[in-house]
This record gives sequence, C-alpha cells and structure tokens, in this order.
Amino acid sequence: MSRRPRILTTLCMFGLLVACGGDDDASTGSTGTSTGPDTSATAGSSGTTASDTSATGSGTSSSGSSETAGSAGTTGGAGGCGTPLEPGAVTETLTVEGKERTFLFVVPDGYDPNTPMPVVFAWHARGTTAELARLYYKVEESAAGAALFVYPQGLPQPDFGNDTGWNLDTNGEDVAFFDAMLDFVRERACVDESRIFSTGHSFGAFMSNTLGCARAGTVRALGAVAGGGPYFGCTGPVAAWIAHGMSDTTVPFSQGEGSRDFWVGENGCSDTTVPLDDPSLCVEYQDCMRGFPVVFCPHDEPDLGGHGWPAWAGPAIWDFFARF
Repeated sequence: MSRRPRILTTLCMFGLLVACGGDDDASTGSTGTSTGPDTSATAGSSGTTASDTSATGSGTSSSGSSETAGSAGTTGGAGGCGTPLEPGAVTETLTVEGKERTFLFVVPDGYDPNTPMPVVFAWHARGTTAELARLYYKVEESAAGAALFVYPQGLPQPDFGNDTGWNLDTNGEDVAFFDAMLDFVRERACVDESRIFSTGHSFGAFMSNTLGCARAGTVRALGAVAGGGPYFGCTGPVAAWIAHGMSDTTVPFSQGEGSRDFWVGENGCSDTTVPLDDPSLCVEYQDCMRGFPVVFCPHDEPDLGGHGWPAWAGPAIWDFFARF
C-alpha cells in the first residue's frame, strides 16, 4: 500500500489524467461525456498475423480449485517444453502487420520447462505502459511464480489524442498482436493451452473483453477492471471476473454493468447471485455453463474518481484464474 500514492502520480505523468485535470481515459471530445473507447477505431483490414519469429529480447532481466469445461484439462503442446529459460522480465520485439511491437515477457523464478504453465496477458490503460501495468496490477505478485506473464505495449491511437492504447476491432492489429505474442511464448516456453488468461484496466479491460469475443476457446478467462465492450464477433463463452466503481467518472458504471450482463448472457447464467467471502463486495452468478462462471464486483473506492485499480483486484483476479 505504501507505493499507491506514487503509482497514482505516475499514472498522471503517463497520461491517465482523471485525477490531474486533463482528458479522461474514455471520454469523447471536449464535453467530458464518458462513453468508453470508440469502437470504430481500427488499423489494418485483417487480423492476419505477420509476426517475425526471430524476435529478440532487448530489456534488462528482473525477478519476477480446479474448474474445467468440457474436455479442458491440464494440457500443453510440445512447443518450448523441455527448453530451460532464465527467470526475469525481458522486453521482446515482434513485427506484426508491418509494425514493430514490444511486450514484457516474464518467466517466474523456479520455472520448470517440463511443466506446462498458464499464461496471463495484462493490457495497460490508456496512455500508460507495459511496465506500469506490471507495477500497478499485482496479479503477477499474487500468482507467486505460478504463471508466465505477458505485458503488451500499446501503440498511439489517433482517435484518443495519440495516447497509447488498443485497437478494439476483433479483426484488428491488436488481436493479431495477441496471436503473435502467444505464438512467441508457445515456441519458447512450456504452455498450458487450457489456461490462457487476459486482464486489464480501463482501456486494457476493453481490450480483454474484445479478446474474450475474438478468441473464446483460446482465452479461458478474463479479469476486467473499469472497462466495457464492444461485444461483436464473439465465438463462445469465456469465464469473466468484472469489477467497476459505482461512482466512476471516467468509464460509467453502466459500462461495467453492460460487461456483466453480456457475459451472464453469453455464459448462460441465471439472474441469481451468491455473495463471495473474498472480496465480500463481489457476487457470483449461478447456473452458468459448467466451467464458465461470472463474478461481478461493484465498489465505491474513490481512487481516480472511482476509476482506479483496487488493491484487492490483483489477488482476486489471480484467485479466479487459479480455479481453472
């Protein structure tokens, strides 16, 4: 908790200006009306990945209840299984659809190249960075070495003042970026194909919902904080954990409710909920398709005008992912 004020200052510096008197994370125009990211922002005309398999690392290393669906189990392809990897975080580079893209790839201490591991993709908020997402989210810290982590770096988005962010087209360049990063990790590490997860805050939560639609069947579960949709081109159910501030002044609470309602419907849940013990403000929907639960966590924390990432979110998201 001692780092939190410093993190909020850094968020302001990197362009998430909710608490700093500037444009907010998902507002449009100069009116201050929050509507979420403009889903018409696309780049490229296809989702075809053109990844450079000779990706190189260029960063400095640093340390870093089962619920199955259908035939899902602990499975891992040959890929990088059996190949030792140095633990730590390294910035990797790929070429995707003709553009150079970077991401942090984190191998945990104690990595066993013969044991398939889950992979967590963590998408940063508008105007921020992969490094800041790693510091802020605390999902990796909560995993305590039980997963590989990928922190993508967004490109400047013309529709959002050239702040870094994501293309939410389900056939766009950032879904292609996800495909390329996953292929990169598969080739180098021992991956449990049944446990590919996605999380993010704000614009990163919008991106996780987009992936849930575009890559259901690959993405097993998502954790979305202070985000929303688009929801189109969906290919099946995805387990979903959703948190949203009821007084969010950046992305309206209705967006979080919309995300909840979409996944409740997609996963075949009823309207009945059961309160959870931890966090106690969360509820889980009942009668969902086996292995595809939906958890919703409305909260009243004041950070960033109700738009922050609560301290309990990282541990709760990892606990949710660890169910699968």
